[in-house]
Amino acid sequence: MRLYFMRHGETDYNRQRKFYGTTDVGINEVGRHQCREVETKLAATRVDQILTSSRRRTHESAAIIFPNRQYDQALFLDEWGFGRWEGLDADQIQAQFPVKWERWLADPFGYTPPEAEPYAIHEARIIDGFNQFVTASQQKTVALVTHLGTIRVILHHLFPDREFWDITLTQGHYTCLEMTDGTVKVIEWDR
Repeated sequence: MRLYFMRHGETDYNRQRKFYGTTDVGINEVGRHQCREVETKLAATRVDQILTSSRRRTHESAAIIFPNRQYDQALFLDEWGFGRWEGLDADQIQAQFPVKWERWLADPFGYTPPEAEPYAIHEARIIDGFNQFVTASQQKTVALVTHLGTIRVILHHLFPDREFWDITLTQGHYTCLEMTDGTVKVIEWDR
């Protein structure tokens, strides 16, 4: 099985460095350009299935990267929900929730921001869904158009020696993995 991981194109919230996991925003012109770059890079690649999260920014990205193709929505690819912090940048969160912000910075996987999805639930949702998907899709080449947080969870699960926060995937690029008989190897890390 071959998997292509790609982030959705840039949004205005990305540019403004806002938290916005479940907030449903579209991509901006830079994001559309980034998606056209990935389309060009993958033009000669055969992809059997395309999966997106439930968010508009991944749907718009998939439609550009894979024009005239059907894609399936997979809820396990949804981003981490940040509750009352969504739509705010770090300075705004620190000003409005100073104690809670410091607690989250000290323990981002253990402390849950107000009305946010607990990280343990977020991680379990992604890993369980990913494992079920892999079991059902053994011989396919699949593109997963999703979010950085989701990609980090999956890649950290597959490569536990990699530091979670050090896993990056720049918009306009992709990572290709091959999974064969329980082993995983990186085929291409197009940063």
